[in-house]
Amino acid sequence: MQVKPEQLLTSLRRQVPPLLWLSSDESLLLQETGDAVRGFAKEQGFTERLVLEAGPHFDWNLLLGANQELSLFAERKLIELRFGAHKVDETARTALMEYLQKPNPDNLLLLTSGQLDKQSQGTKWFKELEQAGLFCLLWPVKAQELPGWIGRRLAAQGIHAEAEALQLLADRVEGNLLAAAQEADKLRLLVTGEGLSAADVQDLVADNARYSVFALIDACLGGNGERALRILSHLRGEGEEALYIVALLCKEIRALEAMLADLAQGQALGAVLQNHRVWSNKQAQVSRALQTHRQSSLLALLERARRIDQSVKGLLKLNEWDELGALVLRFSDPRLLVGVI
Repeated sequence: MQVKPEQLLTSLRRQVPPLLWLSSDESLLLQETGDAVRGFAKEQGFTERLVLEAGPHFDWNLLLGANQELSLFAERKLIELRFGAHKVDETARTALMEYLQKPNPDNLLLLTSGQLDKQSQGTKWFKELEQAGLFCLLWPVKAQELPGWIGRRLAAQGIHAEAEALQLLADRVEGNLLAAAQEADKLRLLVTGEGLSAADVQDLVADNARYSVFALIDACLGGNGERALRILSHLRGEGEEALYIVALLCKEIRALEAMLADLAQGQALGAVLQNHRVWSNKQAQVSRALQTHRQSSLLALLERARRIDQSVKGLLKLNEWDELGALVLRFSDPRLLVGVI
């Protein structure tokens, strides 16, 4: 039977199956859901644990043998089969079906894998496996779902976060679920009280990542070229990739380009900022950038970013860090773009 993640533990408490399959391309979801299953198994008396890594040359007889052997130390056993492949070959299918033909009632097989494709889920062997056990597909968290995901994580720790604070955190982690979880855990230790505002996030994240790429962007938007260069120098010394920095700068430049286009159509500044989900503590910086830049200056920034990309890839003989320094200066003060490029 296929179950949703939120229904998994309820289904397990109703009846422990011989096999439980967790499938996802998101390692954090696999790890945390697996931890919940392990905790449940321990409560149910599965006190012995065997971990099998099913790589390309895995001997599937090890699984079949583990299913039949008697435990010397515990009455019940959790067998973890870590299966990295997205597609299941014939040898694996045969072994799994043989396992399910004579399941040991004292064993629970926890299989974890990458996200299984739809074609495999529609096969006869998989349908038979679903009837005998549980299959749980853990979908990656979409960008629009990430603020809510972070919010639920903070709420479980007793912290109520404002919508702007959650959006700011989601923007900062750029869709990286592990980074989002780490930020939530860090804020739990740093926040005093039960509320979390966007200002709190800005201050706390800035204090702990003063020289992040996001701090570089803030300096550019605020017109502080000197600080932008200092941050860039620090990032280079820390081994940050030039292309990663360029990618985030370009994302911000294109966002400004879209906002300028809306302003040119007669939309009010406040409405534009709201429609583009610019959080309140950043609105002053973005407003300044919108007042000082034109479409032509932003296009020139994107052209310089393209040159940096080509330099990193060896297509142009330029020093990408010198070019990147010029880019952040001109992002901070578009007047320096005259006669450049």
